[in-house]
Amino acid sequence: MHEEVRAAVQRYVDGCVAADPAAVAAAFDAHAVMWGYLGPTYTTMTGAEFAANVVAAAAPAGAEYSADIHDIIVTGDIAHAILDERGFLGSDFRNHFGLLRRDGVWRITSKVFTTV
Repeated sequence: MHEEVRAAVQRYVDGCVAADPAAVAAAFDAHAVMWGYLGPTYTTMTGAEFAANVVAAAAPAGAEYSADIHDIIVTGDIAHAILDERGFLGSDFRNHFGLLRRDGVWRITSKVFTTV
């Protein structure tokens, strides 16, 4: 089960690396929402808005980008995963993802993040 959750988060990572908004949008549930801080600035948007407005405007990630998925917890059909990203759009992030398995597919339902 942990590997399925890891794969779901990895789809997000792969989409961000490729600057592929369709891939990132597919990693999120249709109703996903994200909240967090870019430095001291609070921001919120849907997963679809993130894909369409942030990822679509980005260039593919370079050698400065790295990602580490860790601290995966699975309880039945829900999960929590932490993703540390370095060098994403010039910043380092810690992301806390809530995931849900529906119809056999794991998708990100929430993202809470901060720059570190």
